[in-house]
Amino acid sequence: MAVAWEFHLPLAPADLLRDGGPGRYVVQEVLPARELPPALIAFRTAFRARGALAVLQHFDPLYSLLHHFRAVGTAVKEDALELMMHVVSHHSNELPAILGDSGLSHADRAAHLNALKMNCYLLTGLVDAFEMETCKSSLLEVDPGGKNKKNRTKTSGSLWEEEREPLLQLLTQLLQLDLRQLWGGLVVEEEFVSLMTGSCYRILENPSIGLQKYRATREAVTHLLAAALIHYDHTFSATLKITQMLQHFEHVAPVFAQAVSHWATEYDLKTLVGELLREIGQKCPQDPARDASGIKGYATFITELAEQIPALVLSNVSVLLRHLDGESYMMRNAILAAMAEVLLQVLNGDQLEEAARGTRDQFLSILQAHVCDINGFVRSRVLQLFTRIVQCKALPLTQFQSVVSLAVGRLKDKSVVVVKNAIQLLAAFLSNNPFSCKLSCTDLAEPLKKEVQKLQEMRDHVRSTAAPAITPEEEWEAMLPEVRAATQQLFQPLQEGEEEVLEVEETVESTSEQITRLLRKLNYKSAARLTQKALCRFQGKEPFSGPTEENEEATIMGVLKRLYTGSCPVENSEDPPRGNSCLKTEEVVPEEQRRTELVKQEMLVQYLQDAYNFSVKITEALSLISKMMYENCVSVVQEAIEFFVTVSQFGVPQALLGVRRMLPLIWSKEPGIKEAVLNAYRRLYLSPSGDSERAKAQSLVNSLSLIMVDASLGTIQCLEEIISEFVQKDEIKPAVIQLLWERFTEKSQCSPLERRAAVMLLGMMARGKPEIIGSNLDVLVTVGLSEKVCEDYRLAQEVCNAISKLASNRKPVLGKNNAPFRLPQNHMLFGHLSETVSKGFSQPSGHWIPFMEAAVTLIYQLAEGAEEICAHILQVCSQQALEKLQEAGEEKSCNFSPLDPGVSPSRVSDGASLPAFLLMHLVSLVGQVALQQVAYLEVSVSAELRRRRILREEEKSKKRSNSSVKKQRPQ
Repeated sequence: MAVAWEFHLPLAPADLLRDGGPGRYVVQEVLPARELPPALIAFRTAFRARGALAVLQHFDPLYSLLHHFRAVGTAVKEDALELMMHVVSHHSNELPAILGDSGLSHADRAAHLNALKMNCYLLTGLVDAFEMETCKSSLLEVDPGGKNKKNRTKTSGSLWEEEREPLLQLLTQLLQLDLRQLWGGLVVEEEFVSLMTGSCYRILENPSIGLQKYRATREAVTHLLAAALIHYDHTFSATLKITQMLQHFEHVAPVFAQAVSHWATEYDLKTLVGELLREIGQKCPQDPARDASGIKGYATFITELAEQIPALVLSNVSVLLRHLDGESYMMRNAILAAMAEVLLQVLNGDQLEEAARGTRDQFLSILQAHVCDINGFVRSRVLQLFTRIVQCKALPLTQFQSVVSLAVGRLKDKSVVVVKNAIQLLAAFLSNNPFSCKLSCTDLAEPLKKEVQKLQEMRDHVRSTAAPAITPEEEWEAMLPEVRAATQQLFQPLQEGEEEVLEVEETVESTSEQITRLLRKLNYKSAARLTQKALCRFQGKEPFSGPTEENEEATIMGVLKRLYTGSCPVENSEDPPRGNSCLKTEEVVPEEQRRTELVKQEMLVQYLQDAYNFSVKITEALSLISKMMYENCVSVVQEAIEFFVTVSQFGVPQALLGVRRMLPLIWSKEPGIKEAVLNAYRRLYLSPSGDSERAKAQSLVNSLSLIMVDASLGTIQCLEEIISEFVQKDEIKPAVIQLLWERFTEKSQCSPLERRAAVMLLGMMARGKPEIIGSNLDVLVTVGLSEKVCEDYRLAQEVCNAISKLASNRKPVLGKNNAPFRLPQNHMLFGHLSETVSKGFSQPSGHWIPFMEAAVTLIYQLAEGAEEICAHILQVCSQQALEKLQEAGEEKSCNFSPLDPGVSPSRVSDGASLPAFLLMHLVSLVGQVALQQVAYLEVSVSAELRRRRILREEEKSKKRSNSSVKKQRPQ
């Protein structure tokens, strides 16, 4: 099979139309579009006869199809694609046998090589053409003005998407063959490899390739490129192509990150990771700032790659560090995010080697430095990264204080996003702190002071008992001159008055111990004298036997040395002598134990110090964050609310102030803020700890009662709004309401403050559900307004406020003319109120006036004929005042003599006076009744008159309509 020409893969399709020289294939004729269908049929027929080599005579018609691709009908294009896939598949199945044929002629090899290149050129050309058409169709789909979009894309796009994956698998199968045999055993030409891989890159340029439905296509592309990298040394070309595409197509970054991760882990192509990162790192740090569109792809690629193969990124991260000083904040963010991933997945744990710990600390230092980056997006990103590191418990304890301090400092940042992330980081620190579930400076200060004092005492003790490590031999050398001098005195005549008082013990061991004790007491002369006697008595017995010295003095000195250093055993002794070495052995154990206890104490003090410093910083943050609750930025307010919820769960005392401070936000016009407040109180109070419903109710009531202690009127109103919301949504369990009633009726033991708080909470709940009060009105009246009311007017006042919710919750509905809710004048409530107000009128009490005001207000809100009830109260109280005045006048008149000139009874009565509190009670009562009477006339009476007028008008209009109907009705 002779082939007189060779097919060269062109750089551009038009190159095949020009004569490239002798022996090179040139397209002879480009057929018009109308002649292509029969030409395809002819090629199909030839393929059945000759196989894949049929393209050698039918290349021009298929080239013509590529030339006229836009003008050719969809059916023709799809037929051509299907045919070429069949041809290449057939050739791929034949090639193993052909390549294994040792007798393959040069002509046949050249023919198959030309056919392979031609068929692959045509097939990849169709791939590129279909991809370009699909991309254009995708752009048309985005156009909102386009009509029949789905019908338009169904023309060729649907078949191509179905055939794309099998086609890529076919090309992968082809590349896995040993195609070098077709090139005479040499390297496969670069143009052929680029032709095959170019289709992959073209497919990846499609913006929709990242969708989940194209996952199989992405995997097929990954396998094809892996075959090129493994078998055809495509690394250099792939590196350049990937970096170029990352620069021009943002959407390919996650795809390539997944592919590179797969190549590195499944095919051991780890060098490619280093090549890619080195290529990105060699980009000038100033260039990305000028090309913002390109840098985003690099940044995303680095971040995604670090998440998937952090260990390989760590090995090559040094080539990227120069970009931390560049102008592009996106590159800085990407590299910092990569460092964070390495810290989380690689440099995490307590078992790190010294080098790994050094790298970890270096990365943490870099991250901390960029908390103060000039760009707000970088500062914000680093705070997010630290939040994740803290949540994953990957931050060493030694770094806690520095990072917390940086986060507190960022609370004053001018960027709202930075402030928001700083709050999130502090909340993460609280939720994951290793210190304690209770972080109170006051609670930690006392234990810290106590343990520091204990540590100081232990150090002083160790310092005082720590003796220099001197061996017995060294001690003997130090005392040798004095011992020798004392021994020499034995051979001098006794002085006057000096007697021999020492006697040798019965046994060798006791004598040895006695001599040793004398040496340790520095009584050298007595020790030498006793040794001299022992040598005479215990001759031949250890330690008084040994090498014979030249003279007696040397013998005595030798025995003393052996006894003191413990180098000589005692004969006939069950226990060895207690020499210095034995004493030292006994002292080692307590010494080591003291050292261990000292180390433990130092660790405890360090732990308490870290916890205290941490709580101080959190307390500092509280004051800053509490001021942010009224910022204009909704997200910052929401984060501040979330932070205080977290803080309160860790027992920080100042947290209650923040919880109260967020209460007024319930009136915010921003739905997000109001919902955040509701969620905060829902988490704080509606999810109490406890095994039973009763225990949970007890915890909830105690928490709500605590927040109401010393609370202002505004705080109580805000809390009422929140509780009424919970009641309306049935989020407060019946067990809670039951417990409140038990506290109020004193069935459950509680303090007066808790009892008062129970009434207030019942009133708040009644705003959401009035039946809570309405169904137990008799209990409220009989218990809260009983004869003991004078003992606690504040409780009676709260009872009145709670009952008043019956009136405030029965407002007339718009469009309805129902009569207002009123209780009859003879209702027991008003009798108890009248009696209670009247009885307390003449008693001095600082809480009677607030109670009286609440009682009069309640009467005007709920009573029929309220003015009559209040008139009766005024009459009774004024009568009491008059009686007191008369009593005072009578007492004063008794003090004057009737014989005194110029004094008359009338003048005496005129000078009578009332107690100040009684006059104040009277004036307050009159003023409150007058005020409520005016309000009653302006609000209730006018509303009632308006309601009745509307009813009359409706009645008249109804009569007129009825009369008109009667007139129109035929007789």
